[in-house]
Amino acid sequence: MKRVLVVYYSQSGDVRNALEALTAPLRAPGVEICWRQVDSVPRYSFPWRAVEFFDCMPEAVTGRPPEPAPMGLDPRERFDLVILGWQVWFLSPSLPMQAFFTAPQAEVLRGTRVISVICCRQMWQRAYGGMRRLVARAGGVLTDNVVLTHQGGSSAGYLTAPWLMITGRREKLAFLPAAGVSSGELQGLERFGQRLRETADLWAEPRPAPLLADLAPAKVPTASLLPETAIAPLMVALARIARLCGGPGSVLRKPVALLFVLTLVVTLPVLLVTSAVLTPVLGRVFAGRLTRYLRGTQALDPQDGCR
Repeated sequence: MKRVLVVYYSQSGDVRNALEALTAPLRAPGVEICWRQVDSVPRYSFPWRAVEFFDCMPEAVTGRPPEPAPMGLDPRERFDLVILGWQVWFLSPSLPMQAFFTAPQAEVLRGTRVISVICCRQMWQRAYGGMRRLVARAGGVLTDNVVLTHQGGSSAGYLTAPWLMITGRREKLAFLPAAGVSSGELQGLERFGQRLRETADLWAEPRPAPLLADLAPAKVPTASLLPETAIAPLMVALARIARLCGGPGSVLRKPVALLFVLTLVVTLPVLLVTSAVLTPVLGRVFAGRLTRYLRGTQALDPQDGCR
């Protein structure tokens, strides 16, 4: 009997739907799938209030998650495979998922192959680096990363993602596509589950190698690298200032949150347009460096998870 643990956090339902589609081929005799949804104390509402949404930025960026909620998982349990489903908040893993790694239950990852499944906008590389570090510290071995991005590309996601988070509505608006992950992308996840089923005997190999790499599980939109690289240092600086002004809900740090929102409104559209123009040129000039960076965002040395 092979045992699979699915740990996830889902607000809009995209992450849960993605994991259901990916694990469908694994629902077979000889495979036990254990589902556990992580959460935090206090819980984050959905849809969000705009103030509450942006007030999460300092803790997400600085890695200060709230208390994890009980999830009914014995940290001594052992599984053959762990699948983590999560979102990106402010270029970082979502706070409830960060909270999971502060709980004793994260011990279930130790010495176990881990597959990451992200539902997000296009900018996920920095957050995935953070997830790699969290898994490695817990003793897990992260070998593969599957990424599903919102419909319409970076420019559309700049508007539809906040619209979904604050209103909970997905429908197509005027010239914008529907918010969230498309049904076509969800249907395409079955190939990953089928590969995992076919390679079940390799899940626990001593030096685990990626199992999904040739199926193109993570397409990196190079046009998003410039905006992400430019915004990250500013976001870190504002997050640290906000933390100095007080904890979540503090009145003193509301001006910092407002400054962050204004910065996004003013700079991100400029960066997106600039990136669209410069990316083809920079891609040629820095081809070797870009290739090394992209490889680093999609793979982790299996030994790193055991150090």
